[in-house]
Amino acid sequence: MSTKKLNTHDCKIALAIAQLWATHIKPNMTQTEFAKKYGFKQTFISQVFNFHSAASHAFICSVAKELSCQPINIDPLFNEPNRFRK
Repeated sequence: MSTKKLNTHDCKIALAIAQLWATHIKPNMTQTEFAKKYGFKQTFISQVFNFHSAASHAFICSVAKELSCQPINIDPLFNEPNRFRK
């Protein structure tokens, strides 16, 4: 698990994804099923929802794909050049 403290934006994105998850994905799919379908570990998904890890570029893309929307609809800064650089 990452020991890096999440910034405010990462926390907002985690909360937004958790809310979308609860209303649109959870009724049809478990975290384990989603993780298997998109190549993640279930523990990573849990860490994002519990504010222990930032949502990655790939995770935001996968959630967007599952919701049939664009990643920028989930993360307004998604296309910023330095958004996912460490």
